[in-house]
Amino acid sequence: MYTFVGSMEYEEQQYPLSPQQLFLKDSKLHNTEYVYGVVIFTGHDTKVMQNGTDPPSKRRKIERKMGRIIYFLFAVLFTISFVGSVYCGIVNKKDLDRGHNRWYLQPDDADIFFDPRKAPAAAILHFQTVVMLYSYLIPIFLHVSIKIVKVLQSIFINRDINMYYEETNKPAHARTSNLIEELGQVDTISVKIGTLTYVTQ
Repeated sequence: MYTFVGSMEYEEQQYPLSPQQLFLKDSKLHNTEYVYGVVIFTGHDTKVMQNGTDPPSKRRKIERKMGRIIYFLFAVLFTISFVGSVYCGIVNKKDLDRGHNRWYLQPDDADIFFDPRKAPAAAILHFQTVVMLYSYLIPIFLHVSIKIVKVLQSIFINRDINMYYEETNKPAHARTSNLIEELGQVDTISVKIGTLTYVTQ
C-alpha cells in the first residue's frame, strides 16, 4: 500500500517504475508540458479504501441484551425438546417390551406418521411436536411491542411543551425513534467548530 513497483513497456523497451513516477491524488506537477498517464489503482485498491476499516456495529444496548436473552430461550427450548423426545423414545420402547401397558400409545391404523414401535422415528416426531408446543417461550411479539412504544415515545417528545424553544419558535423533533432510550445515557456534549462564539442549551 505504501510502496509501488512496476514496469512500462514502450517501443519494445521496458522502463522501471517507482513511487517517483506515481501521481497520487491531489498531486501537482510543475514545469512540464504534458505527461502520459494511466490509472493503476481504482475502487477497493485505492489507498483510502485500503486504510478504511469496517464501520462498527451500532446496535443499541437493549437490542444486544434482547438478542442474548432470545438465544438463551432458544437453547432452553431445544434442550427441553431434546430431553422430552429422548424420554419419549425410552418410555415407548419400555412400554412395547412390557406388552402395551399404556393402551393410549398404541398406534392407530389410520396413523401413518407416528408409530411407537419405531422408537427413533417416534422420538424425532416427538421432538418436532415439543418444539411447536413450547415455541411460545420465544417472545416474537416483544419486538413489535417495543417498536410501538418507541413510536409513541417519539410522538410525546414532539409534543412536549418543555422542549419547545421560544426564541426560534421550534418544538422538539424526533427524527428517529430508534435511539430514544440512549438519550438518558448521554453525559458529554461537545462542539467541534473553528471558533466557538456562543452556545446555549
